[in-house]
Amino acid sequence: MAFESFNQLLVCDETITNIKAGNQEVGYEFKIQYPSYRGTFLSCIEKITVKVDGKLIDNGQIGFYINGKEVLIDELPELFREYWFTTDYARVRVYGSGLELESKHLVDVFLRHRIPYTGYFGNYMVEDSVCTKELEVV
Repeated sequence: MAFESFNQLLVCDETITNIKAGNQEVGYEFKIQYPSYRGTFLSCIEKITVKVDGKLIDNGQIGFYINGKEVLIDELPELFREYWFTTDYARVRVYGSGLELESKHLVDVFLRHRIPYTGYFGNYMVEDSVCTKELEVV
């Protein structure tokens, strides 16, 4: 059962912001929202992939910032106490270089997540959510 209408919530309709350390751009970030009517524990996120302008971003370059904490994508399975509420935004931070200001970029996010309240006899429903949006850098 797919919640297709929730998929469009995954990538927020906001702008991309370059991240600076002093005067140097060290990456960029954009917001995502959990695509469901219920939140989830971060450990239920099985996979996240991010593409910008068709280029797959390596997970080692991605920080996942929520609840005042930043972790790497590969650390999410360990975070069974950290909860992502449906009204909270997470920031996806891509480290490397910033993006050109006042330009638009195609952002594509794939999220595979277990639905925690469906775990009967060790079997969980797993959802794949995909969202692609064109966002502007400011």
